[in-house]
Amino acid sequence: MRKITIILCLSLLAPSWAFSQYYWDYGVRAGVANSLTDIGGLQKTAQPWVLDMKLQETRWNPGIYVRYKIRDPFSIEADFDYLRLEGADSLSTNPGRRGRNLNFKNDIFQLTVKGEWAFYENPDLGNTYRYQNSFSSYLFLGISVMYQDPYGWGNPPGGHGLDWYNLQPLHTEGKSYSVIQPGIPVGAGFNFTINKTYRIGFDLTWTETFTDYLDDVSGKYVTAAQYAAMSPQQQYFSDRYNQIPGALAADLPKFNNYGDGQKRGDPTNHDSFITAVGTFGYVIRGRSNLYRSHYGGLFSKGKYRIRRRRAKF
Repeated sequence: MRKITIILCLSLLAPSWAFSQYYWDYGVRAGVANSLTDIGGLQKTAQPWVLDMKLQETRWNPGIYVRYKIRDPFSIEADFDYLRLEGADSLSTNPGRRGRNLNFKNDIFQLTVKGEWAFYENPDLGNTYRYQNSFSSYLFLGISVMYQDPYGWGNPPGGHGLDWYNLQPLHTEGKSYSVIQPGIPVGAGFNFTINKTYRIGFDLTWTETFTDYLDDVSGKYVTAAQYAAMSPQQQYFSDRYNQIPGALAADLPKFNNYGDGQKRGDPTNHDSFITAVGTFGYVIRGRSNLYRSHYGGLFSKGKYRIRRRRAKF
């Protein structure tokens, strides 16, 4: 009885599974990422969104993806990305930020699930009636969870020389934060399907996070009493104004409000980042009778037939 039940279940699931294969594609992602945080930026202070983005701080973003078409025009996609964010006040033209003299890098591992809406599709590029090549453009919204852990570049007392040092355990602002953070990715993309087999695309994504510590900067400097209680390494990464070379410091005489509870960052805006990623994938197509009846080629049972049915890529 048990064998009969298993065989019956498999026989019921097999046709559905074979047909559903047609809706899957998977592949690799490769692109760039840029941070929108408190560190670095352009000349003005706290410009919104991309108005404060520094192209010199652009870094990499490789990853993998898998996508499933639920029903036209909706799909769901899962991505796993490794991306790096970097920023340095030394690259800013804002005197206040240059005087603050902070920097960071953050290697982020991010798992994302997002829903896609294809607002425009062309299932038969070139009007060949073969439906071999197609185009789709879409908008998406999702949720992500990321592992993030900022590091700072320097040569602190008691360290191992000029290198990157983990900032999260140092509590440079006297506060702790988690290395696991959620995010909300939103964006747009497009892709081409070639010969019903290969899919080449591009995504532009802005990810809003729920933390202001991707760069280890958010609120205020610690007070003088808190600073005195810190270790030399904590003090080094908490207030770096005194590490500015003398010639540069002489050009910033009026910016002396660093330390002792003064403003260090902007806690009113969470950190975010932008990625621009190209994708290359493989489309899995089912081979069941149901698939052939809906998406057969030009020839069927030896007779020439032009398929004008809308292809489901």
